[in-house]
Amino acid sequence: MKVEDVKTVSIIGAGLMGHGIAQVFAQAGYNVLLRDIKQEFLLNGVSKMKENLQKLSAAGLVRKEEIDATISRVKTTLDMQEALTNSDFMIEAATENIDLKKQIFREASKFAPERAVLATNTSGLPILDIAGVTNRPGKIIGTHFWNPPYLLRAVEVVKGAGTTDETVKVTYDLLTKVGKKPVVVKKDIPGQIGIRILYAMLREAISLVEKGVASPEDIDTVVKEALGTRLPVVGVLELADLSGVDLVLMVSKRLFKDLDNSPEPSKFLTDMVADGHTGIKSLKGFYSWTPQSVASIVKKRDEHLLRILKDQA
Repeated sequence: MKVEDVKTVSIIGAGLMGHGIAQVFAQAGYNVLLRDIKQEFLLNGVSKMKENLQKLSAAGLVRKEEIDATISRVKTTLDMQEALTNSDFMIEAATENIDLKKQIFREASKFAPERAVLATNTSGLPILDIAGVTNRPGKIIGTHFWNPPYLLRAVEVVKGAGTTDETVKVTYDLLTKVGKKPVVVKKDIPGQIGIRILYAMLREAISLVEKGVASPEDIDTVVKEALGTRLPVVGVLELADLSGVDLVLMVSKRLFKDLDNSPEPSKFLTDMVADGHTGIKSLKGFYSWTPQSVASIVKKRDEHLLRILKDQA
């Protein structure tokens, strides 16, 4: 299997991530088979794709005539066999439930051609466990897209213990071809790259709130206005080189012993969830939310990402 052999891509799951991933491949000219378990999920997924494409068009990133052409390349189905019989590359985009993903891969292993690569969109479930239910462990791989997948370019390509180098290469090349910035995660570890770094930062930020060091608003201001403004251009390890690795070592010796290193979630976080403060779902988390403020921050996020894409175009 080479990237040139990939003509048809199957996306299993039309929800939060699935419809966006399907859109990425359809925009790039691939025939896409989008499968879900209910017709309403499929209709909603296609509707969201149209909304996304209209946003891209308004930003000057997609011509209006490309919207209908892109949607025309997406075929929806409720039937797993239909979704996979002629597939060259599958991406499963179900929820982070290992049993559900295993069931999908059992069916995919049965229906997909031997040539097909079968990928799971996961932020940390073991590729080896998923591959174990198939008849082709060498062709099972992880592809962790970030939300929203049609706007964020990075994708973590996760090599399982049995994944072949050929599968890694065709996955990497395919993602590059559709405009993504793939990175290879050489070891199948929980959280891969991005989630591990994000949660290390989250653990410390939550600890600072819990200890009364600063408010959520002030912590987020530092993240957005100091750290975040540089990170699109200078990564954390580039920053270490620019600062001086000797300085990083000196600060590490003084600071690391004072950072939160608890192996369990904090009581503060556990109590928040017990009290029903689950974020935008309950309109209460570290912040108080309204439907209007949720819509506003999502709009602001998407407009910011669209500007980045436009600069990179």
